[in-house]
Amino acid sequence: MKNPNIQNLRNFFILWIIFISPTSLLGQKESLTDTIPKRFQKFMYRHKYKWTNDALWQTGNVKRFLYNTSLQFMYADSMIDYEIKPRFIYGEISQKQNEQVIKGIVQEREQSLDLHLGLLSQKRFYGFGFGVIEKSNLRKIEFRWQAGVGVGWHVIKTQNNHHKLNLTVALLHEETNFINPSQPDYQIFRASLRLKGTHQFFDNHLKFSHTTTFLPSLAFDNNKRLISNLALEIPISKRIQLRASFDLTYEGIVPANILNTDTRTQLGLVITNF
Repeated sequence: MKNPNIQNLRNFFILWIIFISPTSLLGQKESLTDTIPKRFQKFMYRHKYKWTNDALWQTGNVKRFLYNTSLQFMYADSMIDYEIKPRFIYGEISQKQNEQVIKGIVQEREQSLDLHLGLLSQKRFYGFGFGVIEKSNLRKIEFRWQAGVGVGWHVIKTQNNHHKLNLTVALLHEETNFINPSQPDYQIFRASLRLKGTHQFFDNHLKFSHTTTFLPSLAFDNNKRLISNLALEIPISKRIQLRASFDLTYEGIVPANILNTDTRTQLGLVITNF
């Protein structure tokens, strides 16, 4: 019987091959570039990727394993831009009691896919559309999807892009189905307020990025969500960076015996071409 977690990891490596290999090949100064149309070469050169891997191992009275991987694939020109971001998180825990080890319990099996499409995003004010699908074993979410449209504003954007800060406002529709049949599913319209920034210091030897998204219900009830991420990245080579991050997630509506707030602190590596 095939392990679904191994299959998920395999799918991420397949995405790596599909998305990143063509860009890497075009970066080589070989005769191969002579056989590829220049318009396609220009299109591929504008693509950027970022592959993030975080892991945690703990041994002793409690054995803990957590793995988080995501692939961020981006493209931008003067008219349009898009970003695709699949993410997979897997974590399990086992505990030793009276010389017996309790079988590992899968706590996290999180899968998500984000798609963002921007229009004139190089301008100070721009428009965008987005879609999100996700599953969460931790929060007992069988399936969730979101789709929406909005506008953005580059509050700060320096010429060398060392400091960027933008604010977006959007309207979205969300549908959430829970694993537990006793927990009512819901369909809802939300507003979305997001503040996102990247800041580079010490001649690009330290990068700080942050994203905070507030998702209140348009029904003005307690069905609101907050998602926040803080990350520090330190280059250790031209393509590899050491990364420390902190995630916070709050959900107003959760199943019984599930806390509203989760936090996650991680350390890992980033592989990127920019």
